[in-house]
Amino acid sequence: MKEIDKFVQTLNRKIGESQQAQLRFVNCKSVTWNDDERTMDATGVSDDAEYLGIQLGFGYVDIKPKVETTCLIGILEGKEALAFLINAENVELVEINADKIVFNGGNDYFVFADKLKSELEKNNQILQTILTTVATAVNEPGNGSPSAFQAALNLSLKGKQLGDFSQIKDEKLIH
Repeated sequence: MKEIDKFVQTLNRKIGESQQAQLRFVNCKSVTWNDDERTMDATGVSDDAEYLGIQLGFGYVDIKPKVETTCLIGILEGKEALAFLINAENVELVEINADKIVFNGGNDYFVFADKLKSELEKNNQILQTILTTVATAVNEPGNGSPSAFQAALNLSLKGKQLGDFSQIKDEKLIH
């Protein structure tokens, strides 16, 4: 290698080392969100410069900003091709891929809504059987008069309905 080539290589390396990451405020103009690509195009807030193909995540957390929202992006080594989203004022979706996620200290668990609904429906079947049985006329043994115990049960259950679990799912929180 010639001395001039070594000099140019060293100079380029030193210039590259001096370029630090940059931060920019941008306005999101469009979002591409599919299995192959998660990027956005934006324009700078202060200079209207175009930033294309900004990465919206690196695999474990992807953030889909709403179009026309202000975002903070990072640019690595001064190369706009290495731009990535840091944060956004308004987001449409946050996708997290992890073995375990803890919210607010992890004192409670999310439930599997379909399994919970299935188990609660079993309880509803038992309760419906009890209600049907209680509503069936039973006479007191010996004297044939209506059962006082049954009358008390019917009175205490009057107006009560079985639980409706059809709206148990929160479609905004999916796992």
